[in-house]
Amino acid sequence: MSPSPTTKDASAPSAEPSLNATPSPTRIDIASDLLRRENLAETIRSLPFGERTDEQHAELSNTDRANTEMLRRVLSVHGWPGVPLVGADAARAAWLIALRSDDAEFQTDALAALAEAVTAGEAEPAWWAHLYDRSCALTGVKQWFGTQFRNSADGVEVYPVDDPENLDARRAQYGLEPHEKKVAAVRQRHGGRAA
Repeated sequence: MSPSPTTKDASAPSAEPSLNATPSPTRIDIASDLLRRENLAETIRSLPFGERTDEQHAELSNTDRANTEMLRRVLSVHGWPGVPLVGADAARAAWLIALRSDDAEFQTDALAALAEAVTAGEAEPAWWAHLYDRSCALTGVKQWFGTQFRNSADGVEVYPVDDPENLDARRAQYGLEPHEKKVAAVRQRHGGRAA
C-alpha cells in the first residue's frame, strides 16, 4: 500500500486539480444524507476532545461507524460520490466521512473510488492525498504527504513521513500548501508542538 520512496503509488490519481462543475447534482437524496451525517459528526467534534463526555465519545464513534456503512453502500452502487452526483459540498462531506473512518478495508476501497473521481475531475486531488495518508497512519505505514498528526506527551506531532526530502514537491503536486505552513497552522490550532 505504501508508495515507494522514489515514486508515487500506482493507484494514485493524476494530480491535476481540475474539479468539473455541474449545474446541479443528480442525486439530491444522497447529497442531503451525506451533508446531514457530516454535520452531526462535526457538531460532536466541535467540542474539545478533553471536554467530551464518555457518552459524546461513544456517540461520535457510533456516528462514524454508521457514516462509514452509509458511504460503503453508496460506493458499491455509484462509486465515489463526486460533484456531478452529489454536488461539491456533499462530495467534500463524503471525503470527510471516509477520512474519519477507522475501517482500513473500507478506506482501501474508498481510495480506489476516490482516485477514479479525481482523475475524472469530480473530486479534489488533495482529498485523495489526505485519505491516502490517513490510511497509512491507520495501518502503521509511514505517510506520503504529511497530512496526518498525532498526540504525544509533548503535544501534537507529525505522523512519520516517508521520503521527507521530497515532501513539499509531492504536496504541491496535489494542491497542498508547504508542510512547514501546515505544521504552523496545526500548532496554532492545537496550542501544542507539531514537529
